Amino acid sequence: MRLRQELPAAQVSERSVRQSVRDRRLELGLTAREACVPQAYDWGVEAQVDWYEATVELDCEMQRVQIFALHSMASGAAFHHAYRRATQQAFLEAHQLAFHYFGGIFRRLRYDNLPSAVKKILRGHRRQECERFLLFRSHWQFEASFCNPAQGHEKGGVEGEIGYFRRNHLVPVPRARDLENLNAQLLAACQQDLERHIAGRQMRVGQVLLIEREQLLPLQAEDFELAEESFCRVDGKGCVQVRTNFYSTPLCPATAVRVRAAGTGRSDARRPCCGTPRALLQSPATAARSGTLP
Repeated sequence: MRLRQELPAAQVSERSVRQSVRDRRLELGLTAREACVPQAYDWGVEAQVDWYEATVELDCEMQRVQIFALHSMASGAAFHHAYRRATQQAFLEAHQLAFHYFGGIFRRLRYDNLPSAVKKILRGHRRQECERFLLFRSHWQFEASFCNPAQGHEKGGVEGEIGYFRRNHLVPVPRARDLENLNAQLLAACQQDLERHIAGRQMRVGQVLLIEREQLLPLQAEDFELAEESFCRVDGKGCVQVRTNFYSTPLCPATAVRVRAAGTGRSDARRPCCGTPRALLQSPATAARSGTLP
């Protein structure tokens, strides 16, 4: 800004000024030249995954949402999808949506030690994974790799992608009717980013993705079943407890039931979810559908 005020006639970019200052500092011996080894990834081998929080305006109300991000390390393409809460069901569903967006499955996905995937951190790089996440990986046939504790920079690719996406698509605060409309905007932003060039590459991200897509593992014939089933009994008030919520039912007390809970971010868009612990949802036809056991 100061250079533009002092030399308004000079047509020079910020990058040229930074390069000139860096070269001059090297000539004067004020800094040492750094040597860096660029990272290179084979097509379809690795992608990195993370959650991040964003403020959005839904139905004229400012709210915080959790956004899932999956970033390809070879092509630079990414997928972003928003949820009200970063639950395990949302985590698994977002993976499936990302797989369909990319048109295949990466051989290895890299995570930090988030509780939706890791139950216990063991010695070294060994992890005790959550049962449903392990079943999910077995279904889609990909390998999971985890960062060291408190070392988020080990998945710097997705961290950089999140920063880029925030600056270019979440500023100013996006406005949407509901979560479904917000995710439509995020999907359009992901597709828009396919037209950008990454520094040091001649082809656009979308062109590189077409090459990488041929090397991805094929999709399975069927998606993983995301609904969770549990067994419980109707209490004296005619309710069943699913996690921290109570749901009213027309069944008699002490009736054994099987509950199938399928609440994810997509159902949040249709019916608001209650996040209050031990809340009572007065509706016989809820997201959790009950049936009498034989």
